[in-house]
Amino acid sequence: MKRIILSLLFGSFAFSAMPADFMKVSDELVLTDDMQRCFQIRKGYSRKDKTQWEPFCGKFTNFYYETGYEYTMHVEKYDPNADTIRVIKTIGRDNSGSYRRQKELEKRRKEAAAQAAAERGN
Repeated sequence: MKRIILSLLFGSFAFSAMPADFMKVSDELVLTDDMQRCFQIRKGYSRKDKTQWEPFCGKFTNFYYETGYEYTMHVEKYDPNADTIRVIKTIGRDNSGSYRRQKELEKRRKEAAAQAAAERGN
């Protein structure tokens, strides 16, 4: 019984000792200087964290990205020079970002322009 308890304690300690970070992925992709569409990422968990957004042109494992949502996630280890970031768990998805508002404004402008054109045609 002692062996089981010790192995469980050691296992949980080993898991908690693994380097892990929290990170946010922006709700929109950015175009870099070399004309590549990349994610915008930021290390940290809370909105109070003032870390600047930076482009990340690599891949994520264990993560599905949908434009228009900001994601908060727990990653195995964040290395800015890595090609791949392994996501342990996606914590949340927030759709209050600027991308969604921008798309809604574009849609309203197109509808207003179409309505104005229709009125001029009559």
